[in-house]
Amino acid sequence: MRTFKLRAALRRGCLLGLVLTLALTLLAEQAGRYRRAAAAVRADTLRLHIVANSDTLADQCAKLRARDAVLAAAAPLLRGAGSLEQAEERLRRALPALCRAARLAAGQPARIRLGADSFPPGDYGDFALPGGEYTALRIELGAGAGHNWFCVLYPALCVQGAVAEYPDEDENELVFGQWRVRFALWDLLCGARQKRESR
Repeated sequence: MRTFKLRAALRRGCLLGLVLTLALTLLAEQAGRYRRAAAAVRADTLRLHIVANSDTLADQCAKLRARDAVLAAAAPLLRGAGSLEQAEERLRRALPALCRAARLAAGQPARIRLGADSFPPGDYGDFALPGGEYTALRIELGAGAGHNWFCVLYPALCVQGAVAEYPDEDENELVFGQWRVRFALWDLLCGARQKRESR
């Protein structure tokens, strides 16, 4: 009797170990998929980052005027850009004009640069972006000591009237809030069933 109970306990232990191993494997696969999608989003995104002179109401309003002017000037430049590199090159050539637009709209000195910039993760209502390093058009107004404003120039998530989409389904799911934790085994079974039904 004792041997039977020991074997049953061993079987339960092995089954539990197998289930836990499978669950951990699936979680690791999903975590890897998320990391790959987040890295792809960072590599396919050009962000706009405007830093206000200070947090006074006047400086925050100046920041928003600069934002509107830069978005209006950038929209025709980015229309039809087929890649991040193409968008980046178009903006690089227009840096003096974009800086002038920000300076005139804000009525304050402006500094502009296009390069790598770190961003925290952010949820912007219609879309969310993972944290990390992105290519960014950064504009600092005056002392650059106030609250900032973020958006995405490419794909054109903050250009009014533009339709933006990432090249990969996982990137779109991550950015536009449709990220789902899926189980690889379930996907495999569903895929096999669909293949069988389509024959």
